[in-house]
Amino acid sequence: MAYIDSGNMPWQPNFSLSVEGEDITDIVRENLVNLTLKDHGAGSKKSDEITFSVVSATLKLPAKGVKISVALGFGGELVNKGTFVVDARSSGQASGGQRIVEITARAFSKTNERGHSTLQSQKTRSFSDITLGDFMLTVASEHGLTARVDSRLVNVPVVHIDQLGESDMNLVTRIAGECGAVSKITHDYWVLSPRDSDTTVSGNPLPVRTLTPDLCEQWRYHDNSDHPDVSAKGSGTMIIPYIDSADGGKQKMLTVGSGEPVFHYPTPQPSLKDAQYVAGGSTKHVEKKLRGMSLTLTGTPALMGMTAEGKITTEGFGRVEDRDWKISRVEFRLQSKGLIISVELE
Repeated sequence: MAYIDSGNMPWQPNFSLSVEGEDITDIVRENLVNLTLKDHGAGSKKSDEITFSVVSATLKLPAKGVKISVALGFGGELVNKGTFVVDARSSGQASGGQRIVEITARAFSKTNERGHSTLQSQKTRSFSDITLGDFMLTVASEHGLTARVDSRLVNVPVVHIDQLGESDMNLVTRIAGECGAVSKITHDYWVLSPRDSDTTVSGNPLPVRTLTPDLCEQWRYHDNSDHPDVSAKGSGTMIIPYIDSADGGKQKMLTVGSGEPVFHYPTPQPSLKDAQYVAGGSTKHVEKKLRGMSLTLTGTPALMGMTAEGKITTEGFGRVEDRDWKISRVEFRLQSKGLIISVELE
């Protein structure tokens, strides 16, 4: 069985792991088989997670619900990747009869042990005449999370929201989509930000990284023209019902785009303005999904700061392929052959 060569020399990939503040790096380093960190973009239903496997006769399986902090990088230059809740653990016999332990921890965990199991519980209730910021503050606090809402969204008015047998996770995802925003639970925060934001929630500009073919082990570009694109003439239609209070409360329809396919939005909006807001958010979401790139990169210190929702510019791939992108998913894999980074762009 091949173990990972890591350490403090500048050219060596390196990591640190701690469980509830107790450093276990040296224990894990000796016989580490693999370590994978997955960072999903906001709006994804998947949680960020870290998984690692280590051959050890003595390493104790951590209790479910305990927190693991991880950093990745090269030599002594490590980038903090956050804190994760242990969600799964296993042990067994590896080749040669040794004991192997595998641990998976997630940014939000469905386990009852100090996790966020209540996020999936269905509720029936309503919210009226509040701001998006207050709505997020209420929902996040019910799960022991801190709401972090972008300043451009915090004062957006919420006229009325019905939650009918719906989980809070699904509710926030739905409302975010209607507002042209994305939500993500990560490391004790519930973040809400504009889908096309060029800044962090705190208002700092997102760094832009340039990727070129010489950095790639392999890459692929795709353009899924079968997706409806209501932003292009004749490429799809979206119909959104809304209530016109100036015309006796009649239900009317806002039509965006033209041609087939035709998509009927299921929930009537309280006003034309709200319907237009939904249309803008849905259009941006569809545009993002029309085309994308996937790249596999050899890890370098300069690439360790990449995160989902970060900005990328591709150069030297081709006239169509070269453009500005946002990272929808990034995966760091520490293996016996080195540190590999997989990036999905949209």
